[in-house]
Order: sequence, then structure tokens, then C-alpha cells
Amino acid sequence: MSGPPSIEVRTEEETAHGWRYHVFIDGGRGPVEHIVLLSWVDHEHWSGGRHPPSRVVETIVRLLLEHGAERPIPPTFDAATVRRWLPGLDAAMAQRL
Repeated sequence: MSGPPSIEVRTEEETAHGWRYHVFIDGGRGPVEHIVLLSWVDHEHWSGGRHPPSRVVETIVRLLLEHGAERPIPPTFDAATVRRWLPGLDAAMAQRL
């Protein structure tokens, strides 16, 4: 029996414009690491400062997995890029956070 992939945000590093996260996704074949960048501006846009940045990143990755993208999730990506992959991302984030 398989469920939804597990998502684990393991590390948070501050950058000049936000944060860098090491996120591990395990869909049943062992965890795969992705590096997700989140800017301060996007964190404020999506959460209004009400939620920790790590939760914003986890929610983005979950939505990306649920809605699927036309291509595999790249090893490193900026959270803002997901808007191009999932046009309804802003509305979905407002519902989830």
C-alpha cells in the first residue's frame, strides 16, 4: 500500500535574499534531495509572515507533487518558478496555508 510521497525539509540556510532549503522527497524508492530557494518577498506574498518559511516550502513542494508538472522536479529550483509550472499556485497556497 502506498500513500502520498513524504516531504521532509531538513535544513534551512539564510541567503542574501531569503533562504535555501534541502528538501527530501520519498515516494517509496528512497529519498531524493532537492534544493529549494525561497525569497523574503515570496514568503511574504504567500504567507503574509504568518507561517514559517519552511512550511511555505513544504506546501509548495506538496502542491507540485499533487498537481504534477510536465517534467520531473529539478534538483535545484526557486519557489517562484513553480508559478510558471502551476498557474493556480497563488490561489492554492492561500487555501493551504
